[in-house]
Amino acid sequence: MKETFSIKNKIILKYFRKIGSKIILFIVFLLIINIKKTIKIDNLIIESSYQNDIDYSHFTNNYKVVVIFYIQNHIIQKHFIKEKKILSPIKEKEKNNSFKSILSIKEKAKLAKNHGLFGFGIVYNLIQGVAFNEEILNSFLYNKVINFPFFIILDKIDEYIQNNQSFLIKKEEYNEKYLIKLYKNIEKFFDDENYIKLGGKPILGIFHSDFSQNFIDYIKENEKNKKKRIFIIKIFKGNKKSDLEYKNSSNSYIEFPSQDFGFNKNLAKKYFYNFYYNNLFEEENNKTENIKNFFIVNGCFPNKFYIIFKKYLTSFKDNNTFLLFNAWNNYQENTYLEPDKIFGFSYLNYLSKAIFNIDDVFKYDLENLKNKCKIAVQVHLFYEDLINDIINKTNNIPVKFDLYISIVSSEIKKNLTNFINSYSKANYFEILIVKNRGRDILPLLKQIKTKTRIYKYLCHIHTKKSKTNPKIGSLWRDYLFDNLLGNVNLVSEILNDFETNKKLGFIFPETFYGIINQFCLLSNGTKKYMDFLASILFPNCILGDLLYFPAGNMFWSKISAIFQIFNYDFSKYFSNEENQINDTIMHGIERIWLYLVKFNHFYFKVIFKHF
Repeated sequence: MKETFSIKNKIILKYFRKIGSKIILFIVFLLIINIKKTIKIDNLIIESSYQNDIDYSHFTNNYKVVVIFYIQNHIIQKHFIKEKKILSPIKEKEKNNSFKSILSIKEKAKLAKNHGLFGFGIVYNLIQGVAFNEEILNSFLYNKVINFPFFIILDKIDEYIQNNQSFLIKKEEYNEKYLIKLYKNIEKFFDDENYIKLGGKPILGIFHSDFSQNFIDYIKENEKNKKKRIFIIKIFKGNKKSDLEYKNSSNSYIEFPSQDFGFNKNLAKKYFYNFYYNNLFEEENNKTENIKNFFIVNGCFPNKFYIIFKKYLTSFKDNNTFLLFNAWNNYQENTYLEPDKIFGFSYLNYLSKAIFNIDDVFKYDLENLKNKCKIAVQVHLFYEDLINDIINKTNNIPVKFDLYISIVSSEIKKNLTNFINSYSKANYFEILIVKNRGRDILPLLKQIKTKTRIYKYLCHIHTKKSKTNPKIGSLWRDYLFDNLLGNVNLVSEILNDFETNKKLGFIFPETFYGIINQFCLLSNGTKKYMDFLASILFPNCILGDLLYFPAGNMFWSKISAIFQIFNYDFSKYFSNEENQINDTIMHGIERIWLYLVKFNHFYFKVIFKHF
């Protein structure tokens, strides 16, 4: 009996072991498939702005565009591309770097020439990597290796003198022999056939410092006994009163906007990509004009840069016009034209289009949108006096569209209905009366909530004004209207872009220049609302660090790129109107659009067509 019982026990145990292992495997499987992955949604724009290199070598231009070039001997940023032997920045250490670096700069000079640039203004750092700097500069001499026009910009004159002179000399004093030595080191370049000259005079750039004026005085004294003269461009960082006193001592000068220009230094690197400045320097009838013209473009994407720079160039026709441009590779201050992984060759390509006066040509194919209405335009008309602007702008849509208008006053509905019937090209329109709560965002969510399956595209605008700064408010509104609905060709281009790019989900204008400072700011209250929205719209996803959003909350979108926001009733989270400037769910939604677009596997595009 005992033996029989033992055998039965063994069979039962074996059975349970077999079943138990399957149960365990099944439980493990359930755990695995229920693990929720954390996705970091990053706001970097890659797809919409990246361009490959374009050959512009067969074009000619009337400008001599000289770009500032910083000799780099260490890696500063990680995201540079390696294409056509362009190594940016140079990775090798200085002692093993020289020959490869010279070859790399040769390729960069070739690339710059191909894109219509005339030459480099090479920054000679007198302290960091002196031997390396000198070897690179020598490679430009006598066409040894690099056949490209150049001139020298001296940096760190103060440190050079202080590091060389005796410790017995006070910091604010100097020994003239080091100025003589410095001048002799650079004078050999002036006679080179590739050295850039203005009116036969070699150009020398000098970053302003305490001893730079002493050096300029020495050069001028030394020139009295020589036939040649030096054309001096003084470069200022900042705008101190002491700087202003020295400007007239040079032939020309540039005020360099430092990286905290307009906003915090760290925010500049986080939220903005490029600064550019340029300065025209020329000589007329032996009388030099310090600055003929000067402008700054900050925080811009390639198309904005192209439009502004092209417009600027139209005022100059003389082929002796020099433009000094910042910069080829000033990575530390986020100013560079050099190709990278984010934009590719976009900035160089657009620079070339501006220099050679090439227009972007678009072919529109909107046949699929002409037969059936796939566009909803939602307008929050808080200020009814702007209805004429609204109708004029929406009438620029070249295909069928339906118009949805929200208003806060029932008294205007009848007159508004008559006006739309008389002047709007809308295929159909609908007017919704709402409470003055949630500004333009809550009415948008309410009015489009039940219509997301009817339409493919959504355009949202509103009658933005500013009580605190009426002028800025009006300019901002007009800027957004013009860039989204400015004319038939512009709207056609937007719709064509959507139609031909399946993954393009959202289009909005560059941040308006008038609010560029405030744009960088993100309060803790707004961030809490963003996190709250994210927990509902795309749970278990981390919001990326790079914040970019459609400031002013006007845009074009594919509804499939943002549909989730219409599926949830956020009404109870909207507070009463109290002229809040931040820390509301409205500000959270304005800043969440692009994360939602990315979550749905679309990309977004920033446009700029009008000032």
